[in-house]
Amino acid sequence: MVNHTLKKRLKSFAYALGKSLGIIGLVYLFYALYQEYTFSSFIENFYTIAHILPQLFILNILSILIGILAWHYMLTHYAQNPFKYLLSYYYFCKTEVAKYLPGNIFHFLGRQALASKVGITQSQMAKSSLLFTLLLLSATILASTLFTLFVTEIPTVIMILMILASLVTFIGLIFIYKSFPLMQKIKMNILLTLSISLQGIMLGMIVISQLEEPTLQLFLLVASIYIVSWLIGFVTPGASGGLGVREGSFIAMMNYLEVNIATDIIIFSVLLVRLINIFTDILTYLSTFLLSSKINKADM
Repeated sequence: MVNHTLKKRLKSFAYALGKSLGIIGLVYLFYALYQEYTFSSFIENFYTIAHILPQLFILNILSILIGILAWHYMLTHYAQNPFKYLLSYYYFCKTEVAKYLPGNIFHFLGRQALASKVGITQSQMAKSSLLFTLLLLSATILASTLFTLFVTEIPTVIMILMILASLVTFIGLIFIYKSFPLMQKIKMNILLTLSISLQGIMLGMIVISQLEEPTLQLFLLVASIYIVSWLIGFVTPGASGGLGVREGSFIAMMNYLEVNIATDIIIFSVLLVRLINIFTDILTYLSTFLLSSKINKADM
């Protein structure tokens, strides 16, 4: 009874802390935005990158579709009967918006409803959500490290730590969920690494499009830093889709590493990526309504 009460209190504290960090991050973000921008200058920056918006939306949709594919492979391992990717897409996109309200982790709860439809026990579905989270964490570290390997400006100590972290998480794939085929875990990890990498590429494209003298080094550096900030936002419980935490972390790390990019460009870029993410999540959520009749017929 005591342990249950303690766990409940710790969980409540963790979510309260996550919400607080999100709010602090948003306050910091809007303060920095107020310091650097007027409405007209913000619109001017938007016009500067308008020509790459179609590519950004395509990359973001690809990122989502590849991530769902990794989740689909995981579910088909546990399912008693084979089922189509479309069903995984439907439940993934239907529940993904829950990460905004009430916050991170809650979108996994909504996916429990899929279990009975594909012959997966509630316990197996919960395990798959945990495995998906662990693989996503591993993929994020790996993706960030891959970008960093080609950046000469990263301090050696940080480079070594990132390489070690990647090795540890990749080796960890052997020991977590031993009943799950290793090659399947590696395949899913590769897919998730590609999915997360596309998020970093999006941010890099936005930043580079605003620079007078863009370089590959800067592109790779900001992509790597953004992926790390994505990870921080993801693991913060209660933060609505990492909102505020991800943006605040990205700006703070860019400042800490003294990256030679104007603050207004940094703020605009991280805000635009967030807006694209939210718009795409809403778009894919709305697409599930078009699929509802088809999914319901398949269940009958």
